[in-house]
Amino acid sequence: MPTPVTIPKASISMEEGTILKWLLAEGDPVSPETLLLELETDKAIIDVPAPAHGILLKIVTHHGLVRVEEVVGWVGELGESLDTAASQKSVEAPDQPNVASVEGPPPARTITPSTPAARRRAGELGIDLATVNGSGPRGRITEEDVERASAVPPAAPEPADHARGELGRALSHAWQTIPHIHISRHLDADSLVVWTEKLRPRGISVTDILLFTLARLAPSMPEMTHCWRDGRLEPASGLHLAFAVDTAKGVVAPVIHDVDSLSLEQISQRRRELTGAARRHQTRMADLSGAVFTLSNLGMTGADFFAPIVNWPQTAILATGRMTTEPVVRDGSIEIGWRMWANVALDHRVIDGAAGARFLARLQQTLNQLAKEF
Repeated sequence: MPTPVTIPKASISMEEGTILKWLLAEGDPVSPETLLLELETDKAIIDVPAPAHGILLKIVTHHGLVRVEEVVGWVGELGESLDTAASQKSVEAPDQPNVASVEGPPPARTITPSTPAARRRAGELGIDLATVNGSGPRGRITEEDVERASAVPPAAPEPADHARGELGRALSHAWQTIPHIHISRHLDADSLVVWTEKLRPRGISVTDILLFTLARLAPSMPEMTHCWRDGRLEPASGLHLAFAVDTAKGVVAPVIHDVDSLSLEQISQRRRELTGAARRHQTRMADLSGAVFTLSNLGMTGADFFAPIVNWPQTAILATGRMTTEPVVRDGSIEIGWRMWANVALDHRVIDGAAGARFLARLQQTLNQLAKEF
């Protein structure tokens, strides 16, 4: 019996993707470890493996936009036949129930290709998408097509609407399911400024230094590297840290795996590689998974303080702002010193407020100590 090749749901908010290319041709042998095609989502490029042993019998959709769970190919045994009807089967147009009828089986449901924004707007306006002419690729209906069909003046266009929609769903899920607690501290950044200026000629950034510091700090606080899954605590598979990157399609958080085994220079190099890939929209799915902790540094934007949302299914995210000079009191005297706000958002099921406060205290201590070593 042939096995369908379907589009996987790579993230909780994923609804569709784009086939970039097939890596094999019809007739090539495959196994569950064989990568069949490259699929681009809103955040990453995924390598989709074969669903079974055999050969690639049929490629149904060679490239372009596809929905989650859509059948795009078939795998089977050598010599196995595949009729035309089966090759065109997809989850979007499922088989009808096998109900006896003198009139024969009911016709297959026609699916109108459309963007998530178009479907949402059609629901708001009461528009039947079957009556709308699509102007997008392969006749896909866009939100603007729905607006024109309803004779309602279109709203101002949103940049990267699809990516923002996917991001919005992911953040809504995190905010609704994770009991957040935020702990803040105004850090003494004198040592960080000196450290940064010393390493700037080597291309090392504040973000690199903060990632390196977190990599040295986290092993002393194992509660920061656990996550909440299925109603219980689970330890992380390793020390994998994510960091937020601003892209044209929304925020992406690539992961540096086994960061505790890397030097500062190696972390910096890996951070630059992942940042470049994210901004080119070429991040691999493997580079977006596995982290339990994220760093979001907005100091370069001039932001002082912000309260981030934990990136589900992770446990914590550290937000840092810009470093500024301020009047500070030392030994009863007022001096000018460097300060930086740090705010850690935590999953309260895993970490309580006292542990969060200890984490920020140790962050200060570790920054000061490491700066002396460099």
